[in-house]
Amino acid sequence: MATVLDLVTDSLLDIGVVAAGETLPTGDGQKALDALNRLLNAWKAERVFIYQLTRTTWTISANDGSYTVGAGGNVNVLRPVRIDSIAYSDSSVTPAYETRLRLMTDEDYANIRIKTQTALRPEAAWYNLTYPTATIELWPVPTSTTLTGVLYAPQAAAEFSALSSTVSLPPGYERAIVKNLALELAPSYGKQVSPLLERQAMDSLAVIMRANKRQRDMAFDPGALTGPRAYDIYSDSQ
Repeated sequence: MATVLDLVTDSLLDIGVVAAGETLPTGDGQKALDALNRLLNAWKAERVFIYQLTRTTWTISANDGSYTVGAGGNVNVLRPVRIDSIAYSDSSVTPAYETRLRLMTDEDYANIRIKTQTALRPEAAWYNLTYPTATIELWPVPTSTTLTGVLYAPQAAAEFSALSSTVSLPPGYERAIVKNLALELAPSYGKQVSPLLERQAMDSLAVIMRANKRQRDMAFDPGALTGPRAYDIYSDSQ
């Protein structure tokens, strides 16, 4: 498997900063590592660059509707910018069943008049992108003692801690890192990027975007199944 040093060296080779077989100076290596982690950090904000969906559980406490999401939070995962769904599992029945919650928009949550309203189980959830941890708000606030929360969220690749770190990513990612990191580094070295390198960088991103495209249930308007209706001259509508 390749190391981070292999990838950043190839990026600098693409823009002519180093020659083939040349040892990368320590300062250039650290500079490239920092740029690589900034690139990966930016990719975390784009769903199409994230290849895995994780299922993470947490304990729902009675009369507590607010839970933090992020490293060290109630839901201990890397803070996701987007989520797919939130559910709860109820162990009061055997086997425990999982119920998906309705995801509220910011406006939905703002329109709730009694946010502290309680019920045995929640019906909906709001994902608030607070920082450094995000926040899940359950509504109504559950009073049950047998619930476990379930979060389904895209989980981005972690940033690298050292040039010696081993790179273990799905097919296509190494090329995308090398070519796009070269574009990131070129201005710092006063290098002109060739049209070929730009195309290679774009093509490499397109490959992983296609690979990360996920199947989804088809949505449709039930009203479309009824066919066209007669025109009403009084309401100026069908």
